[in-house]
Amino acid sequence: MISRAPLPPPPPSEEPGPWPDHAALLAERTRAMVELSRRGLSLGRLVTLWLTGALAVVGWAAVGTAIQSFEGGGLGLMTGVVSLGLAAVLLVVAAVVVGFWLSRGRLIRERRAAWAEFAPERVTDIRLGAHRRSVMWLLPSVLLCLVGMWVTGRALIEAMSGGATGRESVALGETAYALGLGGTLLVTGLLGLVPSVRHQCWSEWFTGPELIRGGGGAHR
Repeated sequence: MISRAPLPPPPPSEEPGPWPDHAALLAERTRAMVELSRRGLSLGRLVTLWLTGALAVVGWAAVGTAIQSFEGGGLGLMTGVVSLGLAAVLLVVAAVVVGFWLSRGRLIRERRAAWAEFAPERVTDIRLGAHRRSVMWLLPSVLLCLVGMWVTGRALIEAMSGGATGRESVALGETAYALGLGGTLLVTGLLGLVPSVRHQCWSEWFTGPELIRGGGGAHR
């Protein structure tokens, strides 16, 4: 789901670079920063995050099934072993994908920051803010965080109170799955929420009028 097109290259190690004048440099810097902002908040990255979260949820479901099978004993032990193996594979794969996902995001931020430091002047292109993309990331991420906290809290309350349905005890497998589900939803939401908020804070600072005073004199 993540675009395979190469990212805009980093700026040269020092000025003046391959540009005929400073205006051409600023135009290239703006183009690179806008594209990096777009790629950092792309729909593909967001969907990849959600699919990875869904994979982890299935893994936690397998953990719950394994625990219930072990509790049942008998032939259920074999089912438990298989389920536990499946859970390990799914959760490890999800963790590896998240690792690559975070590494890609860090590379995008570092490259964008390199362009910002290379020519620290105010950007007037409104596309740098990527406001629609930020909202696209922000709203569902907040919802996932809220649902994740609710599921986790409910699972903990039921585990401590013996279950809201009147049962004397709550199955350990159900509790493990509920906690895994809630935790996964919460982490997935936070992973989507942080880039959106961080980008908006950064873009507001970089396009703000104070940057003209702070960085505009660097090329005078």
